[in-house]
Formats: sequence, C-alpha cells, structure tokens
Amino acid sequence: MDRDSIKIHYEWIVSADPLAKETLILIHGIGLDMYSWDFIIPYFQKNYHILRYDLRGHGDSDAGSEQRTIDLLTDDLTFLIAELKIDAYHMIGQGLGGFVGVQIAGRRPQPLKTLILFSVPIHYPKQMGDKVATQRKRMVEGQTSMLAMGKEIVNKVCYLPSDPKITVLLNAYRKVSPTVYFELFHTGFGEAGVENLRKINVPILILSGSEDSIFPPELSSASLNFNPNARCYTVPQAAFMIQMDQPELTADWIDHFIRKHHDKSSDISLLDYDYQKHLTSQMYSEIRGMIEQAADRPQRLNELLVNTMQGFSVYVNGNRIFEGWGKRKAKQILVYLTIQQSVTREELCDTFWPEVELENARNRLRVALHHLKHLLERNNHSYAAPILITDREHVFLQAKILSDLHSHIEAIKITNRLPEGVQKTAKYKQLLAERTANMMPGLYDDWFLDLRNWIEKQWGEMSLFLADMYEKQSDVKSALEYLEIAYEYNGGENELIYERLLELKERRSNYKNKEI
Repeated sequence: MDRDSIKIHYEWIVSADPLAKETLILIHGIGLDMYSWDFIIPYFQKNYHILRYDLRGHGDSDAGSEQRTIDLLTDDLTFLIAELKIDAYHMIGQGLGGFVGVQIAGRRPQPLKTLILFSVPIHYPKQMGDKVATQRKRMVEGQTSMLAMGKEIVNKVCYLPSDPKITVLLNAYRKVSPTVYFELFHTGFGEAGVENLRKINVPILILSGSEDSIFPPELSSASLNFNPNARCYTVPQAAFMIQMDQPELTADWIDHFIRKHHDKSSDISLLDYDYQKHLTSQMYSEIRGMIEQAADRPQRLNELLVNTMQGFSVYVNGNRIFEGWGKRKAKQILVYLTIQQSVTREELCDTFWPEVELENARNRLRVALHHLKHLLERNNHSYAAPILITDREHVFLQAKILSDLHSHIEAIKITNRLPEGVQKTAKYKQLLAERTANMMPGLYDDWFLDLRNWIEKQWGEMSLFLADMYEKQSDVKSALEYLEIAYEYNGGENELIYERLLELKERRSNYKNKEI
C-alpha cells in the first residue's frame, strides 16, 4: 500500500473461524520483519483475523527520506488501520513495535480492545542503553546492513535457536540498514512511553521470556507501576523471541486474556491499584537499602584462571588446583561455564546427559555441581565470596574469570569484523600462532567437538586469507606456509587447496632454479 509515495508491505490473513470479528495487529521489533511472527500465526488464525506488516525501513517496506521516528511509524500504522477499515482490534507489539502500540493506545482509539506487549522495556537505563548501542554500532561498522550484528545476537534472542528460527531472523537483519536501525535504537522513547502508558484505558498484557538475557522479566514487570490495568506474565523456556520459542502457549495465554477482558468487571479497582503502588514503592525502597548495606561490606572477588589451549589447568587466586577434575564432569562443566558465562540447569542436562531421562539428569547435575563447588571453594585459596552460584534454574561463575580459550574465541570474533588491512593481518597471524594440536584435552562431549570444529574452521579461513594476500604480493614462501595450515584445517579432501599447494611449490622450485 502506498502512503505519500512510500510503500508499506503488509499481509491480511483471514481467520479460520468464519464467525471471527476481531483482528490482531502484529508489530515486529527493531531489525526484524513481519515474518518473525510465522511460528505463531497458525495459532492466532484459529480465532482472529491478522494484520502483519513491515515497519518503515524494515523487510519490504520503503525506508523513505524522512528521519525515522516513533511518531512516523505510528502514523504509518494508523494509516493502514484506516485504509483497511479495521474495526475491533487488539495490538501486539514486540520491542520497538511495542512503543508504536503504546503510542496508538495512548490516543484511546475506540476500536482498540487490548494491548499486548512482548519484551518492551518502557523504561530502560540510559547509560546501559547507550553502551549497548555503541557495542552494536561497532559490530556493523562499515557494513550496509545489520546482518553482522544479527549473527552475533541471534543465539541470545531465541531459547534453543534452530535453523528455521535463525534463517527468519538473519533474513530480516539483512534487509535493515544501520542508518534506519540506529535512528530507532535508543532509550529516548522512555519518557513518552511512560506518559502514553499512563493514558491507556484498555487492558494491557506484558509478556517476557524467562530466559531473556537482553530484556529480562524484571524490566517488563517495572511497567506495572504506570497503569492499573496492566498484567505481566513470564513465558517459560523463552527468550526475546517469545512467539518463536513458545508459539502455542503464548497464543493460548493471549486468547485467554482477550476473552477474560471482554468482561469489563475484570479490570483492577483504583483501591487495589493504590495498594499495589504503595507495596511496590516500599519494596523497592527496602531492597535498595539492603543493596546499599551490602555495598558497604564489599566481598573480595576471587580470580579464576582456566587454561585449555596448552593443556588443562585451573588456578584460584594464583594457586593451582590439581585433583578432582576427572570426576563428575567437573572439567567439562567448568570449561563450559567459562565460555557460556551463565546457563540454565536444563541446558547443562541437555549438553552433558542428552540420553538420560530429565529427572535422572537433574540429579546427576546436582551431584556434579556440588563436587565442582567443593573443588573451587573448599580450600585455603578462595576468598569468602562464592565462586559457583546456583539457584533453581541458573548456574554461573562469580569471579574475575580468565580463560585462554574464551579470550581466543572472542579475539576471533572481533578480528573477523575488522576491515582488511595491516591490523587484521597482524591479528590473524597472532591467532594462528596461538593454535595448538591438543586444544581442550579430554573434552569429548558433542558441544566441545562442535566448538573445536568451529575454531579450526576459523583457523583455516584465516590461513586462506593470509595465503591469498601473500600470493598477491608474490611472497610465495609465506603463501605456502599459510596454505599448508589452511589445508590442515579445511580437511585433506580439499582438492582446490591441494592443487594450489602443488602449483605454488612448483613456482617456488622454478624460481630457485632460475636463481642458480
């Protein structure tokens, strides 16, 4: 549909229920497109008509020449609703799309029945938001799309990411320019968002994923302070992309919420809301006081050094721990935690006991964690602060962690994003000099084998890069050196590399003969 010479790409989906009268309007998050709703559409379609579309500058919608703002995106959707003559609708907005929904709902349009928000941080700390924006800008420096950033964060936005999920997400990031993305990626919507949230007079459902590390549930629940008709649910085993991770459950919860609020008597009373406000205010005040008291008694952080590139060794505050690593998967779990930082118990069970029934795996994990905690903390080397932290769901290390393997992996990712030049060449040489034949000794679980394969593939690609560069410079000796490394890590079956090796060796031999 054209709006002021701008094409807006949308799809209208008719409900499978011939008696359906209400429409769900789906507004995707920043960097995504309307296909991010693919997984949940079949469940929504059972009871509702659906309008989904691409935000301006996303997917197949035009970017236009005007600066992209929430006001402009809001006007685009208002235009679509009017042109399509949609009556009796519910808006579902994710991330940035939620701000569009909040702004429209704040205008109190008569046909709007409910507002549902997925991982929408109405108030996000500005300093942290600026830091995240800076990090993401570095990921796409010199790029024409947000694909490079998408590849970095795709495993965080989904819980247990799969190829179908990753394909949809990367296709979306590929179509968004950094200009459009960073015009909209900032914390400046918070004040207006709070003001609009306060004006909304329809029921609001706020959903967040239990495993969302980017916008955790506590960020979403904070929005309850701004509207008495808001409810906040946490979707289990889901990250930011709730509609991908738990499509059936999410659709079911939304349908129940909508049906419940067909009855206006279900709205919260002002008396209850006044109680909630005072409860929240006093709770936050007391928690802040406890945090400040704890800050006055700081615990000395332990230093944990874990080496796996040149043999396996563990040091706590400079003291090596020699024994116990061959029992109860202590070595495997510790190395896994140094790479992953924070994990769920279920993730550890799936990784290290994939063939074992879940309850049995959980029991084994509990014993293994107790053993690992004993190794790290029950000695004269650690300070009072615990190193291994566990709760009902999560496991993570609380220490200053130094890991040669983790540092090597991060260095690879950072160097791959550098533009071609002297710095990238030097870093690739350094990384290749760090490679070892016995990386991650004794770690044979599938996860570690996959990681090893990934690292060796990176070494192979670095070597090819250097070999190509030196060959262009007619430095046959150096080209041969790196081509032999590339042949080692790209597999002995790589005929093209083998043929290049033979050709370069012949060139070098001919050159030596001419010198003689």
